[in-house]
Amino acid sequence: MKYIKLSIFCLILTNCSSLKQPNEIHGVKNIISKSQILKINVSNKNDVLKLIGYQPLIDPFDKNLWSYFEIVIEKNKLGKKKFKKNNILIIKFNNKGIINKVETYNLSNMQNIVFSENKTKSLALDDSVITKILNSSRKRLERAKKTDDDFSPFPK
Repeated sequence: MKYIKLSIFCLILTNCSSLKQPNEIHGVKNIISKSQILKINVSNKNDVLKLIGYQPLIDPFDKNLWSYFEIVIEKNKLGKKKFKKNNILIIKFNNKGIINKVETYNLSNMQNIVFSENKTKSLALDDSVITKILNSSRKRLERAKKTDDDFSPFPK
């Protein structure tokens, strides 16, 4: 009887424990291998839909630019998360729906993207007369709140 109980306990214990760490997968699995099947100037939008599926990232300005991603996050034994895979596939089509360009990015070459340092000036916040008047009114209100408990927008 002891052996039966011990074998049932060992069977339950081995089924509940997993040697493999749990992974969180987002996006399309094995996107790099699927992108190698696509051929430039041969494959079209229907081929991409059959192979990969509908695109999760839609560019609102360019309907001929499709983006797919694959993110695998691995947890260690302490619960800390680490990126195992971070792959991005960008497919550019011409006006007829044929593939012009296929680009892939992964964790190693994703850091090579250069962002612009230029800043744009907001047209809504220019130094007009109305903005100056509203700013001075705001400052008076803030000063009045700090000096008096009873709220009064005008100085006494």
